Amino acid sequence: MRKGKGYGLLVRGWLWAGLFLGLAACSVPFNYEVNVLNFADLSGTFTVGQGGINPNPKTVGPVEIRYTPDPRVNLTGATLDYKVCFTSETPGASFQRSVVYTAYLGGDAGALFQEANKLAEGTKDVSGLSTGEVCVEGQAQATAAQVQALRSGTFYVGATISGDATSAQEAKVRYQAERFLLRLSGTVRP
Repeated sequence: MRKGKGYGLLVRGWLWAGLFLGLAACSVPFNYEVNVLNFADLSGTFTVGQGGINPNPKTVGPVEIRYTPDPRVNLTGATLDYKVCFTSETPGASFQRSVVYTAYLGGDAGALFQEANKLAEGTKDVSGLSTGEVCVEGQAQATAAQVQALRSGTFYVGATISGDATSAQEAKVRYQAERFLLRLSGTVRP
């Protein structure tokens, strides 16, 4: 017996129904970027003199970020992509040694600047400050505890500026976060 046109349409219909049900039962990859600079201005000043950075460390934040979690999303990872630049606001100042920029992420504002919440750290020689801008940048993967803080709907970010930088004269240095992106990844149910 020859199978007709109707049989082919029926088979194709069942294939599409099966494909749809299969997709509905599984999750699809999820990627999203949170630009922390949309929530906070991570800029300011500190001084550098013969005795070093003042205050040392200089703390930035904590900054609270809140959102309503979507129950369909299973957040499994996060990466920070950051860039912070330093410029001297004191003409003629000369600088030596280095500055350290450390970024933090956690679920508790009071405990944010603890070692367990450290997310990224970069060091840069500051001798170039006498002639222009010096930038620290990099990427870092969040820990499981930091991802859990992100999942909760309320988390905190911040940074410290430290190091052994010195200047022959008291000089004011401006720091400006130019990039502070959290790239979130996971799965989402349709």
